[in-house]
Amino acid sequence: MRIKKKNSDLIKIIIALIILVLVAGYFILSKSAERIHREEAKRAEEAAAEEAAQQQAEEEAKEQERLAKIAEEKNKWYLILVNNQNAMPDDFDIETAEVEDGYYIDSRVLEALQEMLADCRDAGYSPRLISTFRTRETQQYLYDHTANKADTAVPGHSEHECGLAADIIDAGSLGWADPLIDDQEDMPAQKWLMEHCQDYGFILRYPKDKEDITEIIYEPWHYRYVGKEHAETIMSNGLCLEEYIENFEDYYQAQ
Repeated sequence: MRIKKKNSDLIKIIIALIILVLVAGYFILSKSAERIHREEAKRAEEAAAEEAAQQQAEEEAKEQERLAKIAEEKNKWYLILVNNQNAMPDDFDIETAEVEDGYYIDSRVLEALQEMLADCRDAGYSPRLISTFRTRETQQYLYDHTANKADTAVPGHSEHECGLAADIIDAGSLGWADPLIDDQEDMPAQKWLMEHCQDYGFILRYPKDKEDITEIIYEPWHYRYVGKEHAETIMSNGLCLEEYIENFEDYYQAQ
């Protein structure tokens, strides 16, 4: 009987040890699994953070590249802003070429202006150049001899000195005492030009109801080259060049 009791106690001890080992093993495995899970979660979190940081860095790099392209485009020769507050830079390089009838313009604009005039004539109208590129001396002479200096740009502040502007009237108004009046907008050639100028990279530089911004009277004859892309944006949004340049980042979508 004593032997059986001893065996029974031994079995109980062994079972207890087995249970203890199993419990300990479960506990160890559970802790190990929890640690592994924490490490995996941490690695996943670190990977996600790294990916997010990389994505943010790429987005910032793209934005910086976009802003750099915008700044570069804004400084192109065809977007130069010349007005009462902004003088023509002394180092602005101009090489002129004759358009027609002794009128000259920046050679880079020549083809666009000639094409616009030719297409207007092909449409049955009669556009006539009356002013294009002016030297500083010519602008000084006009300023000195004008009766109303408020209507004439101060030398160094006229777009005509940049070689990017052209005053165009309808030939039918040549008999008027002064063709440079608001009625010019009602002339057939002028209507065509105001509708189609942006197709050739030109804008109506001094539009109606923008005098407070341009500080120049409405001139339905003064066209300025800015390039097709910019001309289309400016004309379709009813802007003047000052507004466009001031809000350039909002309007220009750098590719």
